[in-house]
Amino acid sequence: MGTLRGPNPRQRVSVEARWRGRRQNRVLRNRRIKAVLAGGLVYGIGSAATLASWTDTEEASGSFEAGTFNIELAVDGSWSSTSEMTFDASGMYPGSKVYAPVFVRTTPDTTMNGELAVSSAGASGSADGIAGSLEYRAVTESIAPGQEAAFGNGCTASAFDGSSPFIFGGASSVEPLLTAAAGEDTQELGKDSGSIAAYCFEVTLPTSTPNAAQGTSASNIWTFDAESVETPRDAGAS
Repeated sequence: MGTLRGPNPRQRVSVEARWRGRRQNRVLRNRRIKAVLAGGLVYGIGSAATLASWTDTEEASGSFEAGTFNIELAVDGSWSSTSEMTFDASGMYPGSKVYAPVFVRTTPDTTMNGELAVSSAGASGSADGIAGSLEYRAVTESIAPGQEAAFGNGCTASAFDGSSPFIFGGASSVEPLLTAAAGEDTQELGKDSGSIAAYCFEVTLPTSTPNAAQGTSASNIWTFDAESVETPRDAGAS
């Protein structure tokens, strides 16, 4: 009978080595799985935090409205529709003078202040007639509503002897009516008819007017140009 022998020592070492290798592989694989699970857990927590955010939106709006600016003119203080100045100028003779007032204000619905400038177009008519001889000057004054009649009654020679500023001409100078001209400075206008720019015009036919001017006539247009200016808002206005 043959002899019974035990495992070869080399084979035993090889088996043990393989077993240890399998065990290490399982350990590494388990660690990788745990690492993947841990990574997935972190990712899941991050995703959950993002999805749980709250949002909200608010809006603000604004509304805008343009202001208005208009002026109106009166020649008799009653703010009628006529704009023909009421000179008593029929039958003028060398050395005669005639007077007429003009009033300008903003309309009641005007929402801003303004500045007013006056210009003369230059008289129409023949230079050989009275158009070539007539001379004029004008003064201005800012008056309150309701004072039109008093100013109109005072639009006489005495209006040019006081302290009212001259718009055309001066205390000792005149402008030829035949020549176009722009008035001096500008006048202030209050919004919503708050103030009135009043003017007194004096037109003279000089004593030097030639005899050939008899029976001739002339006319002229004075233009009042207004422009709105920046107006401070009233205290407490919304």
